[in-house]
Amino acid sequence: MSERSKAVVARKVSKHYGEGNTYVRALGETDFELLSGEVIALLGPSGSGKSTLLTILGLINEPDGGDLEIGGQVVIRDGEFVGNTNRVRRRELGFVFQRSNLIPFLTAEENVRLVLELDGVGQRIARQRSREMLETLGVGDRGAHYPVELSGGQQQRVAIARALIHEPALVLADEPTASLDKERGRQVMELFRSAARERGAGVLVVTHDHRSLDLVDRTLEIEDGFLIAEGIAQKPQGGSGE
Repeated sequence: MSERSKAVVARKVSKHYGEGNTYVRALGETDFELLSGEVIALLGPSGSGKSTLLTILGLINEPDGGDLEIGGQVVIRDGEFVGNTNRVRRRELGFVFQRSNLIPFLTAEENVRLVLELDGVGQRIARQRSREMLETLGVGDRGAHYPVELSGGQQQRVAIARALIHEPALVLADEPTASLDKERGRQVMELFRSAARERGAGVLVVTHDHRSLDLVDRTLEIEDGFLIAEGIAQKPQGGSGE
């Protein structure tokens, strides 16, 4: 790969569940790298291992074996968590899900600001940075609104703001466009691409949605727990894909 820094380096990471007749290989020995500033789409059918890989990269699920570095920090060695994984998860990872999962009794700004305040950032600075991030993502005028007062697309933008506000090394997005129409889904993918380019985050998007793959740098396909194919995303013929 290029000389750019690497948001993620995984070596021989694996995971299984059960024993004997109940043995299930969720993830075979997997090598995986994601550059800072790069967007990768992870494709595959249900049960292929996408979610397992995502939870391992998110330091939610401990693998059976292998090594993992995030933002240059070793976080898994020989299948075991090392160091302060809570700190790494809080400072180096951002998460976006199919549903925004915003806290319903907090305003949009408060949802974003909470990430900084939990990490010890002062309230005044946290408020300023949160407002700036919401403005950047086109929902600056919705900061005082509660999630129920926002459209689905606006909620996802707030969720992305929350995932990016602390400038993580890695953003993990699990089916972030599944509940959105084509136009809003494409806008979300454009936001991920901008976040990668402008903020240097590595972005991994798990998706079944092929409508905006021209906006990612690479695609990876996983089947039966193994990465089986890798490619450069194909740009649509005859235009920008709008």
